[in-house]
This record gives sequence, C-alpha cells and structure tokens, in this order.
Amino acid sequence: MNTDKSQAPRLLLDEQIWVHLAMLLREQGFDVYHVSEVGLDHTPDPEILRVAAERRQAVVTFNTKDFVPLFEDYFETGKEHYGIVVSDQIAQGELQKRVSALLNSVTAEELKNMIRYLQEFK
Repeated sequence: MNTDKSQAPRLLLDEQIWVHLAMLLREQGFDVYHVSEVGLDHTPDPEILRVAAERRQAVVTFNTKDFVPLFEDYFETGKEHYGIVVSDQIAQGELQKRVSALLNSVTAEELKNMIRYLQEFK
C-alpha cells in the first residue's frame, strides 16, 4: 500500500474517461488531469502518450485496442513512458474506486514503462 501521495503516479486521463474524475482525484491530493484540461482533446493516441511521457504522467484509458500496441512499440524500441493503465468501460463510481485503489497501491516508479489493467484494482 502506497500511502505517500508524493510517490503516487501522476495521471493523464484519456478523452473517453469521465472528465470530473480528475477533479475528484485532485481533491484527494493526487496529480491527475484530463486531456481536455491540458488542450489535448481530439489528439491522436501516439501524441497523447508522447506528451504524457514528457509530463511524467501515466495515461489512463478505455482504449485498449490502440494503447496496447503503443505500449508494445515503446517496449520494443526502448522508449520511456510513465505507464499505461487500461480498462474496460465501467461505471463512473467503479472507475473512481479502481483508479483511487491504483493511486494508493502503486508508486510512480512501479508504474514506469509498465501496462496495468484496472481490473487488478477491484
């Protein structure tokens, strides 16, 4: 259990994710932004991951179809990123619960260059 919020991953929520979730998680002390808050709405997925890596943020997305191949490309080419967290589309309350569980149990260092599935954090 990671109780030190300064060690928690910084997150960038992809555009299919509930926008209000970023604000709720910031109120809990986490560094979380939605793509629409940082001018990245309607941005191609490779660019989302590139910007997130520059900002030292992990991407949270429902878009497994596109982000798993991006993860594989980064792995094969040795490019660094700060994590990709993928999930099936789930209800907002369940999404908030699982992302909070992720933030409270995984450090930024543990998520770096990894892919994690929110189903692990029930």
